[in-house]
Amino acid sequence: MFLGLDDSDLEKIAGLSSCRRNTYGAGEFVFYENAEANDFCILEEGEVSLLVTVHNEASKELTQVRVDTVTKGDVFGWSSLVAPHSLTLSALCVKPSSVVIVAGTELSQLMDSNHSLGYEVMKGLVRIIGARLRDLRRRLVAEDKLAGQRRAHRVVTS
Repeated sequence: MFLGLDDSDLEKIAGLSSCRRNTYGAGEFVFYENAEANDFCILEEGEVSLLVTVHNEASKELTQVRVDTVTKGDVFGWSSLVAPHSLTLSALCVKPSSVVIVAGTELSQLMDSNHSLGYEVMKGLVRIIGARLRDLRRRLVAEDKLAGQRRAHRVVTS
């Protein structure tokens, strides 16, 4: 995400007044889907699953499906930088985790005042969002193929 930034740019981000470190235990949520997106997060240590809530038509139940896994150095909570600032996923700690958090409004202000820094951050965000969409698409296609194989197996064995 921060590949195009130099050390002085990284120091500007780290020096933002809202920058803080939170720790979470395994099984704790950092944030929930559909909530207002206020914070941009960088995983310092641990592991976080990004989950989407899906309505199962057959069982009429809501289930959470893992979309991606965030590991050390990865970012999440990008919705805090992009209108309408609503979280598209939930973030659940799989392992005890340390998360560096920056207020999205403050980071956005820095990006607006320093266009080269803002441009590099947004290029990084586009790469991350694109990769997550590709991964989700692959996962959905694989799941659809598996469901088709199960249906075919039931027909053959019935």
